[in-house]
Amino acid sequence: MGKKKYREFKRGQVVYADLGKRPPGVEGGLRPCVVVSSNESNHCYAPQITVCPLSSKLKNIPVHVQIRPEDVKGYPLKAISDFLPEDIQTISKTSVRAELGYISETDTVMLQINRSLRKQLGLG
Repeated sequence: MGKKKYREFKRGQVVYADLGKRPPGVEGGLRPCVVVSSNESNHCYAPQITVCPLSSKLKNIPVHVQIRPEDVKGYPLKAISDFLPEDIQTISKTSVRAELGYISETDTVMLQINRSLRKQLGLG
């Protein structure tokens, strides 16, 4: 009997994920998220991925990045949304309910997401 296989995801994919019940101030529930874990970590034998949730309640916070519907290739977001790096979460791949689309690694918004993650994690 071989290892269990899971769905494979790519960095920059936008998915709907069930983040479950969370304490106040931490995004939970069913919501769009951007996969931020590396492709090396997202392989078919890994049971988890790392995501950052999105919120359509826009706030002017320095680490947030606004993602417009047209930034997502495939099925677009319904509204402009904030990328929330302060709520980065590792979730089970079984928590993903749907795949919406993706943000290309070379898109300006993905470069802003990378900068945002570095700032949030204090990586210079």
